[in-house]
Amino acid sequence: MDPRPARAAADPRSRATPWAVAAASWSLLYVVSKVEYALAGRLGVTGGPEVGAASYAAHGPGEVAAAQWANAGVGLVVVLLFAACALPAARRAPRWLSLPPVGAVALMATVGAVVMVGRDVFTGSGGTPFGLYCLVWAVLSAGVLVTLARGR
Repeated sequence: MDPRPARAAADPRSRATPWAVAAASWSLLYVVSKVEYALAGRLGVTGGPEVGAASYAAHGPGEVAAAQWANAGVGLVVVLLFAACALPAARRAPRWLSLPPVGAVALMATVGAVVMVGRDVFTGSGGTPFGLYCLVWAVLSAGVLVTLARGR
């Protein structure tokens, strides 16, 4: 009988896989939103507050789309980070490689949730839907972070 499957199942970091798959999938929604906005040459994000004309005036020709493509690229890096955390190789990798970037995503999503919802509550600017999206993103990221941290 091969002991490897039993060891892998006993490793607490193997519990990160469902969290990581969910976080990667959820992050992919952000990428799709940014690609859509880049193709349309629009600022903002799906479910975010309306972006005023002054914000567009601050950008030169093609800069809005370029900024949104860059945001989509950053989102794709996050998708790949979570996808990597779901791989069996992640259980063998040192935790210090994955914990800081996953922690950074969890922090970024938490701040996004607080800022978007808080801004909407206090100013009525909109953005609560994206804030709630960020809240789910923060929970999923924290799930990955905690399960990876519990390993070894």
